[in-house]
Amino acid sequence: MKLGTRLLLFLIPIVSAVMLVYTWWALEQRERVILSEARRETEAYATALAFTVEHAFEDLGAGGVRAIIDEVSRQSKIYGILVYGPDGVPLLTSASIADALPAPVSQVRSVLDRGVTITLDRELAGERVLAVLRPIRRADGSIRGALEVTQQLDLIEAEQRRIQQRYLLNTVTLLVVLGGVILWLVRKMVSAPVARFAQAARDLGGGKLGHRIPEQLSGELGELAAEFNLMASRLERAREELLKEAENRVALERQLRQSEKMAAIGKLAASVAHEIAAPLNVISGRAEMLLASGRLSADQERQLRIIVNQIGRISTIVRNLLDFARRREPRRRSIDLTAVLDGAIDFLENEFASRQVHVTREYSPPLWLDADPDQLHQVAVNLLLNAVQALEATTGERSITIRARATGAGVEVEICDTGPGIGQGASEQIFEPFFTTKPQGTGLGLAVVRSIVEDHGGTIEVSNRSDGPGAIFRLFLPAVTAPVTHA
Repeated sequence: MKLGTRLLLFLIPIVSAVMLVYTWWALEQRERVILSEARRETEAYATALAFTVEHAFEDLGAGGVRAIIDEVSRQSKIYGILVYGPDGVPLLTSASIADALPAPVSQVRSVLDRGVTITLDRELAGERVLAVLRPIRRADGSIRGALEVTQQLDLIEAEQRRIQQRYLLNTVTLLVVLGGVILWLVRKMVSAPVARFAQAARDLGGGKLGHRIPEQLSGELGELAAEFNLMASRLERAREELLKEAENRVALERQLRQSEKMAAIGKLAASVAHEIAAPLNVISGRAEMLLASGRLSADQERQLRIIVNQIGRISTIVRNLLDFARRREPRRRSIDLTAVLDGAIDFLENEFASRQVHVTREYSPPLWLDADPDQLHQVAVNLLLNAVQALEATTGERSITIRARATGAGVEVEICDTGPGIGQGASEQIFEPFFTTKPQGTGLGLAVVRSIVEDHGGTIEVSNRSDGPGAIFRLFLPAVTAPVTHA
């Protein structure tokens, strides 16, 4: 028997049993609810009718009461109504049950003697009914007699049967749907993959070593497919090696030398990763000396400037990589953020001047923070450099506005530029490592910014300006409760 068939024979009976048990339980609960609602409804009719009958006896007499109970029996769900005298003998009977036998004397006497309401099931005029007996009182509160209000149990049971049929139909429908879903899932996730494995094994046994199983399968079947493909690849390679032993020996030796070479290069690259800055500085310095010598042709000078620019880009990449990799805990102390922001602006003064960028400061001191000043300096520099680079793409006014103000829980900083703004969808990825929209960008500067801000317990977000072109970077940093020292 196939695996898929065995799974179906195992799952479908279990699901069916669970559904049937649940349906039985739900029907039991529903039937109890229907019967309980019928009892409450009949009791409500009896209560309302007793109040009416009590006043009708006083105002209209027995004839008026008879007219009332006949009308109620005809216009409502009530099957029949009986009115008993103080001796327990029926005085009035609604027309719908004119020849009906009265309720058991003991039940009627309990109502008359104790003034209680009784609910019972009994035969009435050949029908099974749900009956409610309650006292009828005079104006002075004494018991005049008893009132019996009945409702056919057959109607209640018919409603229960309709519900049973509906529940059973729904259960069967659901079982059919679930069976179809289970069948589809078993075929898709078990039978079809197993059939592919069987066919692949037959092909492999027939010498078709190039046959592969698609690895889109999930879970253990995906792992099995990967291992099967790996085995087929190994067998195919082994056969090729047997057929071309001489040629493969040369190829293997060449591959070995190449592997050793790549391993050596990888090891060398790893060993010099932290030392690459110094050689780059030497190369850059020598290139600058050649540029300053004045003995180069225009083409040679252009080529050297390209070298210098690329060396600077490599240095930036290495520095950003190291910055991103070497995350350290902030060395916190009480600082004034205005000094950090001013220091970053002064640090980039030449950048602003060379690109004709106007910087506006809008501070609302004091701005005390419990933070690492060096790391926040790096955050400010990276955000300002990002703004400067964004402004290179605009031909209009080039300006950066830095706003900083204290809030109830910390300090909020905004760095706004008049550049082209953030492209659609880029705001969700702009802080991800290696994501960049700039041709010369590394995608690490803003990732470093976010990591530092989060290490300080803060948040950062970016959006386009609403008052014109440009972007706004907003960051929030929690404030120190009170300044400690302000050196």
